[in-house]
Amino acid sequence: MKVKMNKKVIVSILVVVLIGVISGGVYAYQSKVEHDKQVKLEHDKDYRKIEKNADEAVQLAYNSRKNEDIENANKSIEKLKKSDQKTLKEKIEKLDKLLSEINSTKVAVKKADFSKTEADLLNAQKAIDSLKDEYQVKNKSIFQENLNNIKKAIADEKARAEQEAKIKAEQETKVKAEQERKALEQASGLNQNNVFDYIKKFLVMRGYNPDDYILNNPIGNGPQAPTETRASDTPSSFDVKYQEKDGTGAGMFRVTKTLDGQIQVVKYVGSNFDTDGIGFVSLS
Repeated sequence: MKVKMNKKVIVSILVVVLIGVISGGVYAYQSKVEHDKQVKLEHDKDYRKIEKNADEAVQLAYNSRKNEDIENANKSIEKLKKSDQKTLKEKIEKLDKLLSEINSTKVAVKKADFSKTEADLLNAQKAIDSLKDEYQVKNKSIFQENLNNIKKAIADEKARAEQEAKIKAEQETKVKAEQERKALEQASGLNQNNVFDYIKKFLVMRGYNPDDYILNNPIGNGPQAPTETRASDTPSSFDVKYQEKDGTGAGMFRVTKTLDGQIQVVKYVGSNFDTDGIGFVSLS
């Protein structure tokens, strides 16, 4: 009887122990599951923060366009899972491309401003026209305005140079004409400026008072007008009408440079040749 009781006690104890062990195991398992669950939640929360930081870093790089921010964005992307990097990496690659196009256009416009050549102006315009992304709109507008100002400055400078060249050519033409006129006067010895002097000298030689005569403007005769006459041309000739101040007579003086280089003055009374009115005159 005593032995049987001992067996029952032992069995009971074993059962209690077994139940305790099982209960402990269940509790431990449940605790681990709960712990793992909490760790996963914390991990997920941290990863979402990493994702958010990466998104914000990319946005900052787009806004600032600084190399430092672009590098930080790339570092933030590298912290993500490979499967989550693709979209953000594509955004950064696009940003690099857009900024590269902007920088190339900036260089082209500066080159055009420096050289002012037609080829560089055309290349700069092509570079500006290639900026088609909305992200580049502001830059494109600024570059186009700068290029337009460069073209205007070139056009203004060209117009100024042409105007200066025109004025210089006109001045040179005037100087040349004056030189030719003076050369003509020296070569022919007869011109509109000194024809009166020859007539007055002639009148004095003939015993007349030059102040008694009113002389009209000289008229050049023939194809050899005063500013066209050269030493080798047919002698130039001028007709100068006169009227005596006392009203006693009127006529004409003809002043001619002869083939032998002398200055001849002929006096006409009315339309008749005055036989006493011819002579050769020198102002020297």
